[in-house]
Amino acid sequence: MTRLPMVEPAAEAPELRAVFDQLRRTRGRVPGMYRTLAHQPAVLAAHRAYFHAALDSGVLPRAFKEPIAFKVARLRNTAYCTGSHRSYALKHGVSEAQLEAIDRGDYSSLDARGAAAMRFAEEMVADPDKVDDAVFAALRDCFAADEMVEIISLIGIMELACSLAGVFGLDAD
Repeated sequence: MTRLPMVEPAAEAPELRAVFDQLRRTRGRVPGMYRTLAHQPAVLAAHRAYFHAALDSGVLPRAFKEPIAFKVARLRNTAYCTGSHRSYALKHGVSEAQLEAIDRGDYSSLDARGAAAMRFAEEMVADPDKVDDAVFAALRDCFAADEMVEIISLIGIMELACSLAGVFGLDAD
């Protein structure tokens, strides 16, 4: 059960419109996380800008990044983020079987880049100060620096989103 009320569509203030319109274009809706953050428009805008840069745009395709977002949500055991990113991954062509394998830590169906990103996500979520050098090197072997920053940033913003969803008590929407 949510701990804070969400800003309902009828109560959307003009200063929220740009962010909410972008969400409607990129996500097809305004998720509960953003309706909760809308109580503080500056935080909403900053959070959305970071998420947009790390997930919706950038050098790597969203179809590649959604399974990473899903993996972080599963590692953080967050129902809200898991439900959201399972849905988005499916919409971007990831199969249910692939998501189930990723959830189990079975990356055998992924190419080297996908597997390296998943192993890195596991390490970073477990302890960002102790990412194994070999795991980091495998990521570096598969990706250019701009791609690595995008992956690492995505994992970081997903960790924040999972924390917020948990504290806000957001239900999967």
